[in-house]
Amino acid sequence: MTAHTGPILEGKGSTDYERYVRVPELLELQKPKDKLVNPDEALFQTTHQAAELWMHHVDWEVGRAAGLMMDDPEGAADLLHRCRLIIDVLREQIIVLETMAPVAYHEFRTQSLGRGSGQESPGFKKLLEAGKRLWEPFQALLAARKLTALEIERDPRRNRECFRLVQAMLDYDEAFLKWRYTHMRLAFRIIGSKVLSLKGVPAAQLEAGSREPLFPELWETISTLTSEFKPTY
Repeated sequence: MTAHTGPILEGKGSTDYERYVRVPELLELQKPKDKLVNPDEALFQTTHQAAELWMHHVDWEVGRAAGLMMDDPEGAADLLHRCRLIIDVLREQIIVLETMAPVAYHEFRTQSLGRGSGQESPGFKKLLEAGKRLWEPFQALLAARKLTALEIERDPRRNRECFRLVQAMLDYDEAFLKWRYTHMRLAFRIIGSKVLSLKGVPAAQLEAGSREPLFPELWETISTLTSEFKPTY
């Protein structure tokens, strides 16, 4: 009796892998090669499509982490560590775009992008809200345990679970800032610092975003701790 070796999942594709990952549908989202204004447009589109998928997933994990904070701070820390690794992937992905010649980008920027701008990215907008989504349950955790962020920093061993969570939040925040900084440097490298985006925003404005942490209170706590030990150096 011959075993059935074909796919058993519904969908397009000749294998279950293709059907589960939905490879045909994903590839259909690519601009046809004969419609590309410049060959590097394929790299640009692929990079941004992949980024939206990753950002969508980070948003999902942030929501899970927020829900775990009160009862399982370490579980929340694990998910934020995962998010940080994904943000690192996004940062490394951006660097690939630096292999484009600026003139190649300008060709499809002026002919293919319409009025589109990275500032309209739904995934990025959600990640900008991650700080607020995580900070509110974190404050609730502190209130429930009658702790402050400063007390956690003063005695990490006594407050091990909460300290690990704080570290994970800072790790994620730092990775997010590095990602924004790398994006700023990419923009400067490809279009310069004086050009307006397709939404009329100066490229130089990206620099401000690279200095805006999601959890400024946690960073300030570290400064406060330092001042308690030695106010001046």
